[in-house]
Parts: sequence; C-alpha cells; structure tokens
Amino acid sequence: MKSKTKVVIGVAATIIAGLVVATPIINLTSPLLAAGNVSSSLNVHGVAKDLNDNNYFNVYLTTQGLSTISSQVGSYKPGGENGWHSHPGVVTVTLTQGSIVWYNGNCEATTYNAGDAWVEGSQIHMFRVLGSETTLAYATFITAQGEALRTDEPAPACAAALGLN
Repeated sequence: MKSKTKVVIGVAATIIAGLVVATPIINLTSPLLAAGNVSSSLNVHGVAKDLNDNNYFNVYLTTQGLSTISSQVGSYKPGGENGWHSHPGVVTVTLTQGSIVWYNGNCEATTYNAGDAWVEGSQIHMFRVLGSETTLAYATFITAQGEALRTDEPAPACAAALGLN
C-alpha cells in the first residue's frame, strides 16, 4: 500500500474514532463574532495602581508561537450542554444570562450564574444549562494559530455515574 493511501486511511480512521467517542453539543447557537491572527508571540503585562503608585493588580499574558484571538457568543436553550471538550489555548468566558453547572475532567461541579466570569485552559470540561432560561455566554479565545477553537473529547470515566456522557 502506498504511503499516501496509508495516511488517508489513518486520518479517516481518526476522524471516525473521534465521532464515535465525542459527546454531543445540545441546543447551541454559537456564531463567531470576530477572529484575528497575531503576527508574533505575545508577552504583555498590565497593572492597576493605587493612589500611592503601588501595583495592586498584575496580569501577564505570554504565548510561545503565533496565536489567533477569537470572540464568540454562545446561546444555549434549556437542556443545553456543550459536550466534553478542551481548547488549544486559553478561553475567558462571561455569562450574561442564565445559569450553568460546569464540570472539570474529574466531574467536579462549579455553578456559574449571570454576571460570573471564568478562565479555561486546555483541561477537559463540559457544562449544562440549569433552569428554564436560555443561557448566554461570551467567550474570547487565545489559541494556537491554525487550530480549531475546541477539541471534542471522550467523556471521562467519572461521567457515566453522573449521567454526563
């Protein structure tokens, strides 16, 4: 068998395996609002100072390699969930409407309500909408350039006992 044929078969098998183990996204509308490529690695530092010129807040952002910054809004209807996944970078999320329960890869739950914000790294996670209200979340992704915003993942072993697959 030729090498090119082996590669095509291998890629196809990987895609099919991913479809078999991926968990579903339910009741989601999620348009991409904007995306732009950063032409060099990032190394940025920001501070807030008090009246005496002392730093009381510091934030650092460093990337190794080129990145893409993307903004997305996600609208989840009641019963919605985003399936188990990870990200090839960092995501900041602000929930502006509704409530969710967010699960990490150990199936530990955190509840977020409208007005809450959090940051996700590359860890496996998922969330479900709580209540009967549509949930609205705004996300800003900083990801490796050329990568998708999310990578579908199989449910961790702990998920079955909680009905999270």
